Amino acid sequence: MPKTPYHTDETPETFRPYGVGYIELPCGLKVESRLRENTPESLRIGMTMAMEIISVRKDEEGTDLVTFQFCAVEEAG
Repeated sequence: MPKTPYHTDETPETFRPYGVGYIELPCGLKVESRLRENTPESLRIGMTMAMEIISVRKDEEGTDLVTFQFCAVEEAG
């Protein structure tokens, strides 16, 4: 499990590891981001990525708290 300030509803039993990497946006800006893929074999520099919104937990009122992550886009080929 990641250390504080990481705060989700996950437990050590339900936690799923995730990758972390730099994503270069079309404007040239680079952001460090959570990645859905979590093994070096499934990632390569320059691959096309897409942003997705994911829920990390619910607040006291039951509202989903969300963040973003990137995932690999399957390229036709």
